[in-house]
Amino acid sequence: MKNNPVRYYYIDNLRVMVIVLVILLHLAVTYSNLGLWYYNEQHVKEFFGQIFFGLFQTFVQGFSMGLLFLVAGYFTPGALDRKGLGRFVKDRWRRLGLPALFYLLVITPFILWVEVPSSVWTGGASNFLQFYRQYFMSAGMHLLGIGPMWFALALLVFSIIYALLKIVSPATANTRTGPVKGSFGVLIALIMIVAAGAFLVRLVFPLGTIFWGMQLCYFSSYIVLFIAGILAYRTNFYERITSAVGKRWLIAGLTVGFAGLFVIKWIAGVYNFSAHVLNIKTFTGSFGGGVSWLSISFVLWESFVAVSMTAGLMALFRDKFNHGDSFARKLSDSAFAVYMFHPPIIIAVTLAMQMLVFAPVLKWAMASLICVPLCFLLAYHILLRVPVLNRIL
Repeated sequence: MKNNPVRYYYIDNLRVMVIVLVILLHLAVTYSNLGLWYYNEQHVKEFFGQIFFGLFQTFVQGFSMGLLFLVAGYFTPGALDRKGLGRFVKDRWRRLGLPALFYLLVITPFILWVEVPSSVWTGGASNFLQFYRQYFMSAGMHLLGIGPMWFALALLVFSIIYALLKIVSPATANTRTGPVKGSFGVLIALIMIVAAGAFLVRLVFPLGTIFWGMQLCYFSSYIVLFIAGILAYRTNFYERITSAVGKRWLIAGLTVGFAGLFVIKWIAGVYNFSAHVLNIKTFTGSFGGGVSWLSISFVLWESFVAVSMTAGLMALFRDKFNHGDSFARKLSDSAFAVYMFHPPIIIAVTLAMQMLVFAPVLKWAMASLICVPLCFLLAYHILLRVPVLNRIL
């Protein structure tokens, strides 16, 4: 058991914040067309709007999912210690594997057939049964089938590997140590490990490549931060990061993160202010992978943002948002359902708004104000009360 259950509150609140960012990110992809999504709204691209979307999407991508893996890693040792291997694996399959399977078999086919039917995804099928058969052999399944539930699938694999490793080396399975010093050196080492891993992975899986719905090019930070979450649980590492240190890391992550990304893209020739155009291919080609100073600079930037924002946000939420009132608990209870079901919800909203003629950034802001509360309301009041479904949410 955990020594202090109160610590669950700030971690749960942090997880809610990250899931809100995921919704905002997918809405940004909808209106920016910078990335693959079920529905990308076509419009005349605004130069400065594209700069906003490019910075926002890259920055959020740089730390958000890694933070979720760190939080998941933090809860993993305690769950394994309490439940034992058999019950732990069974529970992880129910909580992660079954939802991912449901998404693959039900939600994505619903989206592709009902919400955004296209010959690209449906294969020209004349009825749903024909489409459903073709779906399993189409790019729709390989690219979008698992959707955001790639996170659940990856976490299931990570968790099972950790559990099996504890069988081989159980020495620290039931022990926790007190806090130790040296958070700065540990975080710098973490940045370098993530960067080295990302550089090596992108030699094989450059940016933009998708393998069964997973962007393996980002998995260096996911794996390292999942392990860091496990070690943080065992060593009480979060207690090392004082409020002042956490604040400095957070400010550095925000300022250096946004400014550094803009400068790197500008030097790389992504922006052409005189012609008011963006060279997106320059970004993916130069930063995507390989041995070049641009590729190296980007993985260092990305690793810095992942670690600095994680450390800063953990300290901020520990100090300022460590509460579990009724509203916060409802948000936390709904978080996984929101993560799983937000795609069809935000697609429905953006399709309903497609006739509105506004700048893409303004439509993104409007859709965000509608979709975030709508997702949580539907999750808490409807999805969590559906029989059978509520057992995996």
